[in-house]
Amino acid sequence: MRSHSPFHFCYSVVSLCAIWASPASASVAYIQNCCNHPSTVSVIDTASGLQKAQWTVGADAIQALFSPDGRLAYVSGSVSESVTVVQVATGEVLATIPVGYQISWMAITPDGRTLFAQSYDYAYVSHIVEIDTVTNTVERAVQFNAALSPMVVSPNGKYLYTVSTFSAQPGLLVLDTVFLMVHATIPIGAANGLAISPDGSHVYVPNLGGSGPYSPNVAVVDTSTNTVTATIPLDTKLNPSLTQISPDGSTLWVSEFPLYNNVAPVVVVIATPTNQVAGQFTLPGKSVPGGIAFGPKGRVAFVVAGGAAVDAVDVASWKTISQINTLGSLNQPAVSPDGKTLLLPNTGDSQVAAVGVSHGGTLASIPVGSMNWSTSQNPLFIQSGGLAASPDGARIYATNQSSNNVNIIDTQSKKVITSVEVGAEPVAVTVSSDGSKAYVANSFDSSVSVIDTTTFQAKQINMPSYTYPSAIAIAPDASRVYVAGNNPIPDFGGCGCRVFVLDAASTKVVASIPLNYPQALIVSPDGTKLYVVSGGTTLYTLSTATNKVISTLTLPGYGPVGEPATSGIAITPDGRRLFVDDGGDNKIFEIDTTQNKIVATILAGSTAGILAITPDSSELWVGDYYATFASVVEISTGKLVRTVPLGNQSYGIAFAPQ
Repeated sequence: MRSHSPFHFCYSVVSLCAIWASPASASVAYIQNCCNHPSTVSVIDTASGLQKAQWTVGADAIQALFSPDGRLAYVSGSVSESVTVVQVATGEVLATIPVGYQISWMAITPDGRTLFAQSYDYAYVSHIVEIDTVTNTVERAVQFNAALSPMVVSPNGKYLYTVSTFSAQPGLLVLDTVFLMVHATIPIGAANGLAISPDGSHVYVPNLGGSGPYSPNVAVVDTSTNTVTATIPLDTKLNPSLTQISPDGSTLWVSEFPLYNNVAPVVVVIATPTNQVAGQFTLPGKSVPGGIAFGPKGRVAFVVAGGAAVDAVDVASWKTISQINTLGSLNQPAVSPDGKTLLLPNTGDSQVAAVGVSHGGTLASIPVGSMNWSTSQNPLFIQSGGLAASPDGARIYATNQSSNNVNIIDTQSKKVITSVEVGAEPVAVTVSSDGSKAYVANSFDSSVSVIDTTTFQAKQINMPSYTYPSAIAIAPDASRVYVAGNNPIPDFGGCGCRVFVLDAASTKVVASIPLNYPQALIVSPDGTKLYVVSGGTTLYTLSTATNKVISTLTLPGYGPVGEPATSGIAITPDGRRLFVDDGGDNKIFEIDTTQNKIVATILAGSTAGILAITPDSSELWVGDYYATFASVVEISTGKLVRTVPLGNQSYGIAFAPQ
């Protein structure tokens, strides 16, 4: 089904196995796709919480930043390698500054004359680019052999601060803003954020601690001496990330995401006068907090929630007073100097294309949630979701890894009728044969969600720790659910992975089958066999009666380390033909299940991913992790007969009637 988050430290990638159980004829294919939809900035009126404008900007918008006078806004575009300059009052794009690097974080000098933009390029190589905001041109670019954190400029404009990680001299870098030369390096653990006090006297760095036992903390740096004067311990079950300081400098808020599935994500509040943790709070629905922006008077803080909404939090009570919902994946927000405008940079939306099976024309494009450019552009961290159709074809269930939800599409209106919050990073979904339940594999928090398709209520089943569910299938009689646990820990190639068997009635794990990197799985139509693609190189056939391996077949594909190992799998209704791919190239293997033998190798697209067979068994539809089209193979001949243009990479396919 799916893929990884970069925080997992995993080495294999997983695909979605789309299985349809729909009527004998279907005229519409639903294809989940992403990665070339435009990035936008939602312009929000802070008084009403309503959107008053939307700007289209460069691809993969990461951060929005106001000029000190509030007249201009700057938006970084990582994939477009540019900074977009927008006139706030009119929304007119005044300039698009080509930078030449994958720009993400930015900082601006107090006089507004210099903008610093930061990239993370490859293999721990970063650049800081200096931009003259008068001429909108790049003045210089300085390379750092390190991964850098977000940046802040001192209130006097003299110094630029950022944290260097994975470098010869890791720590907080103090650079002068004139020559971008490093004046000091203060040893500090790896960090994803930092903040500076309004008077510039202290820099606060939430970090992961030193090289010993995991000891996350906030390092407090005295900028007059460039020394750490205090270390504020943080919970070892959480990972600190983005941070922001209140306008009066009295409190520091730190977003933290959990390392374990029984721990809630929180925002930690630190009292800066005492350097003590004052407390913490969770967002509604236990959403993972992201970027934080305070209003100028410090009464309200805007916190990105789960990457798909923004919670307006009362600073005095730490309570969410309103929520701003968007579809795209939100990054670092910004509040205007006058406090009236909130900018929400939005990477774009994942969409489901409703495509005519006979002609390949798009009938509708259905937005289904946020899109994460940072992983979808990396072959080792493929990012999107999967699809499944209800047995009667009336609904399509679409997972979205970035939004942590499942969108339910009515196939008649071709619109999302509701969205169901599930576990962290849902990557795959399957529907029971009676249509009463939808089962969702949640990769990040090692869980399976069960959605009641009548009430749309979800129950979460916790799997063994570090399962990393990455594919899911259900028996034809709906008695058993099979979950691929792909890559549970940082194993460096020594996977302790398993396929778990859930009893659907009790929702208990009744068996676990050791297999190396199980990535895609499907149950035979008669329910007697389970087929599992493992490591992109082996097809295992298991007996569902005994949960034992009864045969193996070597696939001429890629292994889990060093190459994308995402696999697709599909089976004909008679169970005699199985199609699998290795996710690393354009090869699809046709297998005769009666002989356990590869009988044909079909070439399609660029990097074949999801596979789905039309209800009449005539065609195999092939999604693609690189090409911007889907491929259609005639099953009787094994020939590629046409392609379906999407303009985007594709991740899930399901069929339904018109």
